[in-house]
Amino acid sequence: MKELNVCDAEFEEMVLAEAGRPVTTSLRVAKYFGKAHGKVLRAIETLACSAGFNRANFGLIEYIDSRGRAQKAYQMTKDGWMFLVMGFTGAKAAEIKEKFIAAFNWMADQLLKRVMDYDHIRNELMLEYRQEKGIASLAGRTLQRWQAKKPLIEGKILSVEADGQYCLFHA
Repeated sequence: MKELNVCDAEFEEMVLAEAGRPVTTSLRVAKYFGKAHGKVLRAIETLACSAGFNRANFGLIEYIDSRGRAQKAYQMTKDGWMFLVMGFTGAKAAEIKEKFIAAFNWMADQLLKRVMDYDHIRNELMLEYRQEKGIASLAGRTLQRWQAKKPLIEGKILSVEADGQYCLFHA
């Protein structure tokens, strides 16, 4: 198996994002570890873990096989994957474990980066929204003030203009 490379399509296929968390499947475990899928299914189904751990880390899914039939598989978290593959031994298994761990970590980083980018953009938009709302509020208050003062000032202007008019006396 070739070295792990972030740009490598195989690397990106080891794990996927599901509901915002990195997961893999029993099919991928079978493929990368060179095991029959049926043996991986049996290994998952006979794991000596608690029911709570099993529910939290393994989910039954279906896939369509090459003959068009629905078949069962498991989707698993990194913790579920680690629990499962702890029993896999040998130099090749160790190499694959390292690559899967790196792939899980890469996917977690990608998801975190996406969340951070989303939060950054959202925070900038919220700041702009608050600033514009403040300006609009200030503009509204100054408009109300103008509407109240305008008639008074206009009245004073008319009064001053009237007082400032020179009248010619008629004899």
